[in-house]
Amino acid sequence: MSVVRAEAPAEEASADPYVVLGWSSRAARPGLSAPWRRRARLVAEALFSTDDGPPPAARLDWLEEDLGDFFGHLGRRSRLVFVACLATIYFVAPLLAWRLCTLGALDWRARVHAIERLERSALSIALLGAKAILSIVYFEHPDAAREIGWTQQCKLS
Repeated sequence: MSVVRAEAPAEEASADPYVVLGWSSRAARPGLSAPWRRRARLVAEALFSTDDGPPPAARLDWLEEDLGDFFGHLGRRSRLVFVACLATIYFVAPLLAWRLCTLGALDWRARVHAIERLERSALSIALLGAKAILSIVYFEHPDAAREIGWTQQCKLS
């Protein structure tokens, strides 16, 4: 992992959680291409939807950017496995819901249904792989963390 010195004043650096004491831990470039980050966003929108609807667009924007940074620190094999899982979800899940299209052509409710069908199929391992990574990145967002009760404090004290 490379660490790049940020050229921002301390007060501006504190706004970016990836810049600590003037040092940036961001990857030199995103580890996933823009189309794959967009596909991951569509999957995440369905995975993290509630009865009230999908997550806020700003949170999904954040996820898309942070996912690129996350994979920017990983090796080729990790990226390949994630893309294989994501491709299975994106191309196969709609077929299991009897739709001849990609996940991107469906609205969020239909995407939720297609992913639920995939979860009950023999290909659910692909969903598990992508869901694990997307959950790690999604719940790093402060609002998502608060929604599940994380207060950034040690529970033992």
